[in-house]
Amino acid sequence: MPPLLQRILSRRTVRTAAVLSATVTGLYLVDTHKNAKAFQRTARTAWNGVLVGYDYKFNFTPGKANQINELHQRVADRILHVCQTNGGLYIKLGQGIATNSSVLPPCYLTTLRALYDDASSVDYSIVEKIIQKELGKEIHEVFSSFSREPVAAASIAQVHKATLLDGTEVAVKVQKPEIQVQIEWDLIAYRLLIKAYEYIFDLPMSFAVDYTIRHLREETDFINEARNSELCNEYLQTDLKLRHQVYVPKIFKDCSTKQVMVAEWVDGCRATDKGGLKQMSLSPKKVMESVVDVFAHQIFISGFVHCDPHPGNILVRKHPSDPRKHQLLLLDHGLYMRESEEFRKQYCLFWKSLFLLDKTTIADICTLWGVGDSQMLANATLLKPYNANRSPNITPTSNTSVLDAYEIQMKLKTTLKDFLINSELLPKELIFIGRNMTIVRANNKTLGSPVNRINRMARWAVVGLGHDPSFWVSTVPTHHLVAATSSSSKNSNTSQTLTRQQPLSFWRWVSLSLQTRFNYWVFEAALAMMSAAYHFAQVKSYLEKVVLGRKSDGFEAVLDDALKQRLEAEYGIKVEGDIFDA
Repeated sequence: MPPLLQRILSRRTVRTAAVLSATVTGLYLVDTHKNAKAFQRTARTAWNGVLVGYDYKFNFTPGKANQINELHQRVADRILHVCQTNGGLYIKLGQGIATNSSVLPPCYLTTLRALYDDASSVDYSIVEKIIQKELGKEIHEVFSSFSREPVAAASIAQVHKATLLDGTEVAVKVQKPEIQVQIEWDLIAYRLLIKAYEYIFDLPMSFAVDYTIRHLREETDFINEARNSELCNEYLQTDLKLRHQVYVPKIFKDCSTKQVMVAEWVDGCRATDKGGLKQMSLSPKKVMESVVDVFAHQIFISGFVHCDPHPGNILVRKHPSDPRKHQLLLLDHGLYMRESEEFRKQYCLFWKSLFLLDKTTIADICTLWGVGDSQMLANATLLKPYNANRSPNITPTSNTSVLDAYEIQMKLKTTLKDFLINSELLPKELIFIGRNMTIVRANNKTLGSPVNRINRMARWAVVGLGHDPSFWVSTVPTHHLVAATSSSSKNSNTSQTLTRQQPLSFWRWVSLSLQTRFNYWVFEAALAMMSAAYHFAQVKSYLEKVVLGRKSDGFEAVLDDALKQRLEAEYGIKVEGDIFDA
């Protein structure tokens, strides 16, 4: 036997190999059966993170400019694979990365969109054990019937239909058992992943990590979800119209814990189900008006915002008191965001100022928020192109070279960094508000844009400002329009729009009153122009469908196309497909 082979097969080497093999096997078994594969999931994430970093380090270069799109797609596919393989909270984390599509290449959203369809579930035997552990009783001691198969499943929980001992039908939401074990590891991996992306792309992305993690933790606490449900209902009761149009199912607190929640069972079709609405003889337009209204009320009035309004969480039924009308059923209250009162007023004022073309107030608010490009923020807010008479800074042509494509992406990076000049000042509320409005917009588009969403939200923004007429003038000496932050109060460059002055003289009061009325009618004129454009687009869409047989999603699709053109003209981003859909 050769000497080398003798050394390899020596007793010491074999013993060392056996010990290492047994150790690795033991750790694997412990991690699999006692630790919910948390270490394996983190190791998989770390390894793929290294591969992503290596890929971008050596392949995102001018010499390989013709392969940039393939590079982005390869990395997006790798992230999708990690999220789908790890499952659980990684599905939520991947969805969180997708919401950063405004600062990431478009293929990230189109690829990671698949995570919204994840619907794995756990066996009924495991569900029984969780209920027994959480409620302290056997399942038959709490429920007279309980469906063995879940009626719905998501990334962190699944829902079963059951009947309480008194005959009440309920929906039982059961958290998947591995979530509580995996959550700490997963959130550490998420933090490191965003930090890595911030380094790779050289873009501000980690400023909202702590804020996002806090809300993800809250989403895994069903006691918190029950509390959110009650608060949502309380705020709805303050609006005379919405209190009848929207219903929040009752939570049975005596049967609910941190990992099990029992709620009233409600039947209905999805708000975007045209066939279901038609079968109930309900108007899609009226339904979507209520959908836009309820979330606009949350954003501009109550400041307590549902952050996951996808169609599965908004059901519709005939109104119990009047079958000719509809009633929304608002579900899944795990992910909510509470706006500060200061931000809520600023956001209302920002929307109103967009329609008045009040550049001074828009600039003041953007300064308070640490934003350097007000037009880009306006585009993202309205989800439509906003014209502030600014010339495009990048104008690509159809014969753009591959090197130009690389330079455009580098210039886009600079543009995005200039947009967010101070990430510490940016209100974190904007992250979840953007998610909410994007999903609501997609819901409206699915039904063919029966509602002029932008006009409707603008009116709610004005309602959110209250009855103070001072919000209608550009310079208000008598009122504090927006509560300035301590940091902004030290900024001498911020306009007097946001500061307090001395009381008015009579003639000054008359002048401001006239200006208030004038600005109000300017606002109404802007809405009227938007309404005219909306109706023109809807008529055009109808004629295309009837005469040419083309499928059209109406006004929202028109806005999508216009925004794509603006992105390509100003920033060199060529968007394919429905990237703006949730």
